Amino acid sequence: MDNRILYQGAVLGGTVAALTDAMPLLNIINCLCCLGIISGGVVAVLFYRKTAEPEYRDLNTPSTVQLGLMAGLFGAFISFGLQYIVFKIMGNWQIELLTNMFENMDELPALWENLYEEIQNEEYQGFAGMAILIRSLIIFPVFSLIGALITKRFIGRKQESSGN
Repeated sequence: MDNRILYQGAVLGGTVAALTDAMPLLNIINCLCCLGIISGGVVAVLFYRKTAEPEYRDLNTPSTVQLGLMAGLFGAFISFGLQYIVFKIMGNWQIELLTNMFENMDELPALWENLYEEIQNEEYQGFAGMAILIRSLIIFPVFSLIGALITKRFIGRKQESSGN
């Protein structure tokens, strides 16, 4: 196993996962079962297989797990940094979007009235850094690992079918 390429793949995969999580409107892709974060694990494995020397290209399951988890951890920290930058540039754009949506509605459903009042509080106007980091440190490694394992399995089946 080529550790230099393993780390490069993990950083690249983490960056892909972070971009799909932190960038406004691009993060909508994560509404589909965290598909953007899963793609970080997919990119990490594909990069490793494409870049590694032929004798190191076949990843065993422990190496795939390591690559997926590392991509997730890198992604969590990169996403945290990107979300902070977006917050400094745009403010809390998600709360502003909800507030504008509520204000443009003619009549609020009964269950949403309390939500509208709640998001007006000052506590929602700041950057929830620690909550974002903890959430990311849980979600990113899990879903990047899933993406890496699915990719490894798909590549293994493809090799089996071409070998027959």
